[in-house]
Amino acid sequence: MRIARLALLLLLLPLLAGCFGAGGVPLSDTSRESIAESLEEIDRLGETEIRARIGSFEQELAPIADSKDLKFKDKAARLRLLIAYCWESVGEYDEAVSWYKQAVQSQYGSVAYLRMADIAESLAKQPEADKAVWTKEAISALERATAFRLEFDPATRRLRGPYTLARVPSVGRTEGVVWERDRDIVRLAREQLDGHYRERLIYRFFDSLVSVSLWAGENGAYIVAIALLAILAKLITTPLSASQFRSMRSMQLLQPEIKKLQAKYKDDKQQLAKAQMQLFKEAKISPFSSCLPMLIQMPILIWVYYGIRYFVYRFEGVQFLYLPSLADPDFLIIGGRPLPGPLLLLYAVSMYFSQKLIAAPAATPEQAQQQKLMTYMMPVMFLFILKDLPAAFILYWFLQNILMTGHQFLMMRTTAAQVAALADPSSQQPRPKPPGPPPEALEKLSQGTQRAKKKRKKH
Repeated sequence: MRIARLALLLLLLPLLAGCFGAGGVPLSDTSRESIAESLEEIDRLGETEIRARIGSFEQELAPIADSKDLKFKDKAARLRLLIAYCWESVGEYDEAVSWYKQAVQSQYGSVAYLRMADIAESLAKQPEADKAVWTKEAISALERATAFRLEFDPATRRLRGPYTLARVPSVGRTEGVVWERDRDIVRLAREQLDGHYRERLIYRFFDSLVSVSLWAGENGAYIVAIALLAILAKLITTPLSASQFRSMRSMQLLQPEIKKLQAKYKDDKQQLAKAQMQLFKEAKISPFSSCLPMLIQMPILIWVYYGIRYFVYRFEGVQFLYLPSLADPDFLIIGGRPLPGPLLLLYAVSMYFSQKLIAAPAATPEQAQQQKLMTYMMPVMFLFILKDLPAAFILYWFLQNILMTGHQFLMMRTTAAQVAALADPSSQQPRPKPPGPPPEALEKLSQGTQRAKKKRKKH
């Protein structure tokens, strides 16, 4: 059951972590400067010249459109981006978005995502446009832009996203268009997304927690809000956790009996399975009862994750101990490279002790070895799975794990000695007999009985 529960987390967490730093090809400095010059040239052309430029770009693209050569693939992606911007410049937005989508799987992806988002946000403001549809398109493009992996910047000693091109004003054929060349794609996209997320229930709930925590100061309010969130989540899940821990404790107490069955039916796996199920039935324990509460708690974890994801821009610049920003992953620079930071390591240590606490007595040496391997390997695996998540989420999960482990300790007080005593009946001490009446009382009682008999003889 322990392995099954951990497997559920392993299946879920990579999906969650993938939304923060899923990767993406960064735009090189040379390409960024080159494409900026080409876009600025298009801005200086008239509509007739732009339409003629579209034709020439398409002719240049045709022979290399399906090429597998990396050099030609990069050139084809560049041409698609330029064609898209030409269509955007003449107001053919549907055609532009279609071409931008063809350029996203390249180093020009960051520019393409921003252009699609700017177009969608602009169209959402039009009176005759379907606001909901275009807003959804803008959010989708910006969320993909936030998934670019953060890299360490030696100049600022902080993590940053790849630099990209941002157009000011965002869309439209106007004079004085400026292409900003050194914009952090991740932080720019987070800033724009923050405006879309503000009306969502989860965002407003987080904002409320921060508002009631303002007594702790500007930075402290966000940290206290995360602590309050962990406490609230634990209070909500306490009944489920209690059921889960009771089931685990019952399974631990049954381990001696299970061990006997394994020794008895060591050559008959089918009969062993039947005997174990019969034992569970007699003890009124379901072997799956410890998994069900965890499945029910998963939506809460996902809800918190999305809340922090929507609120992440507000965590920008919120300092916590050694961390310059709770919006960034937890890291320390060692040898010029970012490595998992103390907060993430503390979470791994807390997870190790949590696993040790719920470990059931092993029935065989092989099972003991497997449990030992899982106890050490799981925290290490989680270090790599969680390393790209914002430190705000790691702080929440660390506090939640501390509360959960404390609850485990209180609920699972059955010690190893008690389980061992159940496994080895010979080690159990016989109960002492209750002390009888003192000898003096017995003697007086005996004398009294004899006198009574003598009196009855005289009559």
